[in-house]
Amino acid sequence: MTLNDILNEQRIYAMLNDVPILRESEVHLFEELIGLYRPTSVLEVGTAIGYSTLLMAPLLDEGGRITSIELDEVRHKMAKYYIDQSAYADEITLIQGDASQVLTNLVGEYDLVFLDGPKGQYLKQLELILPHVKEGGVILADNVLFRGYVRGEKEAPKRFKTIVKRLQEYLNFVENKELFNTTIYPMGDGMSVSVWKGHNQ
Repeated sequence: MTLNDILNEQRIYAMLNDVPILRESEVHLFEELIGLYRPTSVLEVGTAIGYSTLLMAPLLDEGGRITSIELDEVRHKMAKYYIDQSAYADEITLIQGDASQVLTNLVGEYDLVFLDGPKGQYLKQLELILPHVKEGGVILADNVLFRGYVRGEKEAPKRFKTIVKRLQEYLNFVENKELFNTTIYPMGDGMSVSVWKGHNQ
């Protein structure tokens, strides 16, 4: 199966099984960013069924690798199923587990991080990941505007208040100009792109 065939199958599976994957409006931006940075070591939090993982794989620099973490066992198995059919299986390591625990034992260095797991955990996870991010490394985070509640005028319903508050805290952190250069793109549900200025700030 070609990569396009696999991605199409994933889109259908996601639609039928209500799995959140990158929206069509975000895919172009996402691919453009990965292509621009050409990372060699990627850490992804929130594999889901491996859709964004496979979008990234062909855009890595030579010898590039992706490590991706997923809590949900069924989604992890589906990601493995799709990735094993691709030409990139050897370059992708899938870990099934709670990212907050996995990240406490993180080793190695990463030049690109993609946060797409539980929205309320972004800041906590980034704090665990930052010691492993190379200077000039990039942190992408999806859904940071969360339905327009995070930076918009709309009042978030009670059930979303905690997520919205935590996403606001995350954006405040990555918009600290001494630590990061951050751009927020409003496509889809909002994606932030933060370039880490390094540990010596």
